[in-house]
Amino acid sequence: MKHRNSTRFMIPVLFSGLLLLPVLGAQAFEEAEDGQADTYEQQPDGMAEQQEFDDETLERFADAYVKVGEIHREYSEKLQGAEATEDAQGLQQEANDEMVQAIQDSGLEVQEYSAVAAALERDPEMREEVVGMIEARQ
Repeated sequence: MKHRNSTRFMIPVLFSGLLLLPVLGAQAFEEAEDGQADTYEQQPDGMAEQQEFDDETLERFADAYVKVGEIHREYSEKLQGAEATEDAQGLQQEANDEMVQAIQDSGLEVQEYSAVAAALERDPEMREEVVGMIEARQ
């Protein structure tokens, strides 16, 4: 029971961007190389307000969220042990790459993942539904 309560407090904090920042940074960098950064920067908020997400997308989001959280925890521990800035930067890049891959392996693109996360911040009902999905996976 105690674990469940601590998860409830942690999930909103993570939805607020903790797990999205490294992934979004990597995605923006990749798209800047492709010349698509301007379009990407305008999409997440607009997409989140205009889109409804079906149950399958929310399930995929929950899968990806759990995987991204595991990667985040793993690399947070590794980063604490990094002695040099170069080591830390390398670990951050590895973590970003793994997070992007975890999202894609779950059947979503990073943009869709971030759009769902943004929508969850605005929609308490959807957030409760997804929190339940995430808790069922932990």
